Amino acid sequence: MAEKKTVKMSKKDLEYFESLLLEKRREIVASQVGSSSTGAFHTQKHQAEMVGYSNHLTADAASDYTSLETTFDLAAREGKFLVYLEEALQRIKKGTFGVCKVCNQLIPRARLEAVPTATKCVNCKEETKKKEREDHRVEMAKAFAEQHRMQQR
Repeated sequence: MAEKKTVKMSKKDLEYFESLLLEKRREIVASQVGSSSTGAFHTQKHQAEMVGYSNHLTADAASDYTSLETTFDLAAREGKFLVYLEEALQRIKKGTFGVCKVCNQLIPRARLEAVPTATKCVNCKEETKKKEREDHRVEMAKAFAEQHRMQQR
């Protein structure tokens, strides 16, 4: 029986991607620290306390609320990306970074430079998305059939 060869990135590539990931992490942390979301939240809270809670929001207050909600959504997305960055850094330490978790082949450098947190090569990612779309269509068809059956009763 042939022995399966372990695929790994070169040490030089791992060092390159580690510095890239660390830089991305620094950028996100710096943007969150310098973010005005905390200030916007306190400003809105202060305004609400000054006028009391009202059932009628002014256009400015509604706009401020929408802006605040967008800021929190962005912070949540950045927080999720930070988790992906940390996971990628752990894969570097383990020596598994850059190896597709589906086919165990090296992920092309260009893909990792575009998406340094990638865990799948392009082909495997496309196959995964294709399967997810098919699964979604099946679920939608089941839901439609169930709804149609309920209406027939």
